[in-house]
Amino acid sequence: MGRGVFGRGLFASLRARMALLLSVAVLVTAASTAALVLALGAANTQLDRLVSAQHRLELLSVISGRIGDYALMALQTAQQPSARTYESLVAARQAALTAFERFENTLSDDVLRFQDEEQRTLMAARSRTVARLKAQFEVLDRQVAGALANPEPATGVRVVLDVFAAGFGGPLSQSMEEERTAAHNAQVEVRQLRDRTIRWGLIGVALACLVAVLLYHRLGRSLVNRVADVAAAAAAIARGRSDTRIAVTGHDELSLAMARFNRMAAHLARREQRLVAAQKHLQETVDARTAELRAANTRLENVDLARRRFFTDVSHELRTPLTVILGEVEITLRPAQPREEDLKAALLVIQSRARRLHRRVEDLLRIARSESGQIELDRSLFLVDELLVDVRESMLPVARAAGLALEIACPSESLAVDADRDWLRQTFDGLVANAVRHSPPGETVHLEAAREGDEVVIRVRDHGTGIPSDELPHVFERFWRGATGTREGTGFGIGLALAKWIVDRHGGRIEIESGAGGGEGKGGTCVTVRLPVPVPDMTLEAAQ
Repeated sequence: MGRGVFGRGLFASLRARMALLLSVAVLVTAASTAALVLALGAANTQLDRLVSAQHRLELLSVISGRIGDYALMALQTAQQPSARTYESLVAARQAALTAFERFENTLSDDVLRFQDEEQRTLMAARSRTVARLKAQFEVLDRQVAGALANPEPATGVRVVLDVFAAGFGGPLSQSMEEERTAAHNAQVEVRQLRDRTIRWGLIGVALACLVAVLLYHRLGRSLVNRVADVAAAAAAIARGRSDTRIAVTGHDELSLAMARFNRMAAHLARREQRLVAAQKHLQETVDARTAELRAANTRLENVDLARRRFFTDVSHELRTPLTVILGEVEITLRPAQPREEDLKAALLVIQSRARRLHRRVEDLLRIARSESGQIELDRSLFLVDELLVDVRESMLPVARAAGLALEIACPSESLAVDADRDWLRQTFDGLVANAVRHSPPGETVHLEAAREGDEVVIRVRDHGTGIPSDELPHVFERFWRGATGTREGTGFGIGLALAKWIVDRHGGRIEIESGAGGGEGKGGTCVTVRLPVPVPDMTLEAAQ
């Protein structure tokens, strides 16, 4: 009887009940806080690992980019050696070494920060891998420097870079894959930890609510509300609302967790912003390519306009010599007995006009076939001086009729090329005809041939009026006739275009230099054709 009274009196006291409630609350809070701190500590560790792995992955990407920049600068320096390219190569080497140094410093910091022995071992292994990569790069740098000192730096640099790429790419890719794996594992651990935290947190909240309701329904209301806020914010972020934040009002462990939650949400928001920026950049790229496509369409329209103008010019060019031929025939046939000298003069005029018409038709046929790709080259080995002699013999009457001399200069009689002789002769016939057409009487048109390095160089040089500098970039365009294109006898604007097509098909290059003078005989034009030297097993006896 007394024991029951004692029990009832003890728990009937408000202070005792409050003490009991406070004791239970303290125990529950202590247990919850300990679990939360452990979870947050584990989450912080995994997030640190995730951030560290991502940072190291970015640094490896930077190293790869710097190595690529160094390789490009090495090739550029080998192909175009100059003080500027050497300075750029030195800067690229320094940038690569700086990237290696940053990665090594980051690894050192990570080793000091992580307490896990396994993580330290992994960091040490990666440090050794990066050290080997750095050593390979330093060996590459020395080999590139040695290759640049050779007579053929471009070949040496390519070989060095190929060997380096074979040994460097694998370890670098493996290191990057290891960092991606580490980041992925950290993400998985964070997600699992988050899931466990939410799951046990909800269970703890439920138990706390039950105890609070049973003991005193007002005791844990504030704590429950704050936990509910965290859960609501997590659900909002899960739905894609990365701008969700929690109002942190205290300074306890739960508040710390809420602050870290806010930082995590801010980090997610920044990532979303970067994604939006990347999408915007992609859209800008698409717009730029669309603008380029529109510009290409505009160029096609201009080409179509030039073709229509060309066909108009063709009708005029073909009609003029035919009209002259018909007129000469009619005038000659009017007398009953035409004189012999009249017949001869008429035939000479008809012959001249017919030859011009024939050249026009041949040019049109060749340019049409070259457009459709129906012409095939018939290559053979022949001597350059024999080609120039043929060109001189075929074009000498034209030069003499214009009051010009035609000279050949070929220092080496054994100079040979592997090409289609007929097409090359036609090309140089056209180039000489252009030189004769634009040279004043009394001048000389020169045909020169020489060997320069691995190329056979043939030049057609005149001392005519030249070509204005603003028209030089367009002389190889099909159907382009320049400012003087409306004058009779200037052609269709296809001669140089055809010549360029033929030289390109032979693997060569054609260049033109000109200075437009102020009067007759001044200026002058030089057309240079560069053809590759035949391979060594094509001997002079084969050419002969």
